[in-house]
Amino acid sequence: MSEKNPESWEKPEEAEAPYSLEDILNEFGGWSRHTEPEEPEKPEEPKKPEPSKVELPEEPDPVPDDEEGLEDPEDDSEPADAPEKPRIWQYRPSEEPEREWKMPRLQRQPVEPPPKRQKREKPEKPEKPPKEKKPKPEPVYPEPGALFQETCKRTGGLAMRRRLLFLLTAAAIAVTCFVHLDRVPAGLNLPVERWCQILLGLLLLGAFCAYDVFLGGIVQLFRLRPGVDTMLTVATVITAADGLAHMGEEPRLSLSALMLVELFFALWGRVVANRARRRSLRAVLSIQGTPSAAVRCRRAWGNRDCLFRRDGTLDRYVADLESHDAVSRVMAVYAPLVLVASGALAGACSATAQRDFLQCWATMLTASIPVTAGLTYWRPFAALARRLMRSGAALCGWNGVRRLLGHCCVTLSDEDLFPKGTVTMNGMKMFNNFTIHQVVGYTYAVLQQTGCGLEPVFHEVFVNQNGRSCTIDNFRRYEGGGVGAGIQGDVVLVGSLAFMRAMGVELPEGTNVRQAIYCAVNGQLAAVFALNYSPQTGVRVGLSTVLRSRGLSLVLATRDFFLTPAAVSSKYKIPGTALEYPNAEERARLSGPFATAGGEQAVILARDQFLPMAEAVTGGRDLYGAVMAGLCINLLSGLVGLGLTALLCWLGAFGAASPFNLMLYGLAWTLPALLLTSIASR
Repeated sequence: MSEKNPESWEKPEEAEAPYSLEDILNEFGGWSRHTEPEEPEKPEEPKKPEPSKVELPEEPDPVPDDEEGLEDPEDDSEPADAPEKPRIWQYRPSEEPEREWKMPRLQRQPVEPPPKRQKREKPEKPEKPPKEKKPKPEPVYPEPGALFQETCKRTGGLAMRRRLLFLLTAAAIAVTCFVHLDRVPAGLNLPVERWCQILLGLLLLGAFCAYDVFLGGIVQLFRLRPGVDTMLTVATVITAADGLAHMGEEPRLSLSALMLVELFFALWGRVVANRARRRSLRAVLSIQGTPSAAVRCRRAWGNRDCLFRRDGTLDRYVADLESHDAVSRVMAVYAPLVLVASGALAGACSATAQRDFLQCWATMLTASIPVTAGLTYWRPFAALARRLMRSGAALCGWNGVRRLLGHCCVTLSDEDLFPKGTVTMNGMKMFNNFTIHQVVGYTYAVLQQTGCGLEPVFHEVFVNQNGRSCTIDNFRRYEGGGVGAGIQGDVVLVGSLAFMRAMGVELPEGTNVRQAIYCAVNGQLAAVFALNYSPQTGVRVGLSTVLRSRGLSLVLATRDFFLTPAAVSSKYKIPGTALEYPNAEERARLSGPFATAGGEQAVILARDQFLPMAEAVTGGRDLYGAVMAGLCINLLSGLVGLGLTALLCWLGAFGAASPFNLMLYGLAWTLPALLLTSIASR
């Protein structure tokens, strides 16, 4: 077949079948995936000319859904005999406007750095368990008996060494006075160098007598807690070195006299401390059985602290007795500061004013040592321990003193006001045909439930009258001065006369007894028990002692119906307004065993009475005031001495800071301190 114009193509004899949709899609492509059918090989046909491209209008007319293919835009009609043209897929633009195509921007991808060279991994070491901080071991204290024997052994040696040191101190004072005033007795005309040697010899002998002071100073220094003993040790060494350094061509007196005075008072303080320990331990060792104690509980009654007389223990007594007092705690801060300050000031005087360093340091340090620091606490404590030992009590050291400070309420129980044996039965009377066995059994059962101080008295009556044992069903306390209970179906009321009247119990004539316990069964009076309360002189003294102390108040924690503020005031002749009276439930709680939970004991009582407790409480509070006043005097003397001697050394006025003047300065400050401790001891 030759290549001709499509319009002049001749039809074959057999009419060819019209093009199907699959043929068109196979020829021009379509939306679906085309799969070419396997056809037999045909002879090569001439190439057909490519159809011309169809230009689509910009806005084509909508084509109905049932029409497919393209139509001739010029001629809408087709000849009837024209062959059917293949239907060609036509592009239909969507109604949405065509977006303008933009070339996407090229994003620069980050270049990954080359991988680092991996280090050779070391084998992991096994982790060590963290070290646990071991708690500091608590100091081990001896038993009261062992400590008492030790104090008794030291008594004789301390007293003898104190007497010898007193003689050495007196000799040093005399030598200083004679040489300074040029009043040397006839026959003792020695050169100044000899007197200086004598003073140094006296100082060495005095140091030997007070060797325990130096041992204590070294121990304090190793424990990093320097105190007065450390200051005395350093001052003695510097004074001796200064005296030896100036024993040449121009000899001068050293400060040996003042140092011996300070060593004597330090040794005296140790003697008094040993005496105070011995007296306190003697009172403690005289206890037979379970000891009693004055226990302080924080916020026991509302927001107020209270002191109770309860059972105590001796486990922590020696630790409390050996606790650091206020003087030692303050001196642990004062001593290192003064040691450093005096050395620095002496160095400044030596560097700027060209003064002798040893002389300046010895002058400042000896003048800044509080002379009576060792007596400030132990002397009044020893006097108080002697008084408390006679009354049967022992203060728990400085810890006990601190537990007695501040505003506090002293609780009074039934036994505090009227100890065992001071309340007796004065008679009884039955009413309304009640048997004595039944009434005594009812009354004793109710009083036993209350736990008041009348239980021993009615127990004796119960045994003597063959009372009937009863079991209480329920129990109730009343504010009017009585209690109620249900016993075997009966309502039993026990209380005072005012309580029976308030409960509507009929009282026959002749039953108005002030000191009596009334018993009513089912609203009828059953019995009246007349009682006799015998006031004790020791209790009266104890109440007066507590009321005179500022910051202390009395609180009635009684369970006895008769012990009201009016009754106690009339018995012991004290103002009724000084007694506080809580409600019935609070009184029962304060007098119970759980009121002292978490309390701290301040006083050990060898005698289970109120008077020793009152004396120990008020004495401990007074001791605190005396110690604080004495401590202020000692600090003032030391600071004033340091300031004056520093100024004199800077000015070079060593004549004003002579050994004689400094000795008088130290002795002058001992007078107010000794006077204060004497007053506190009384």
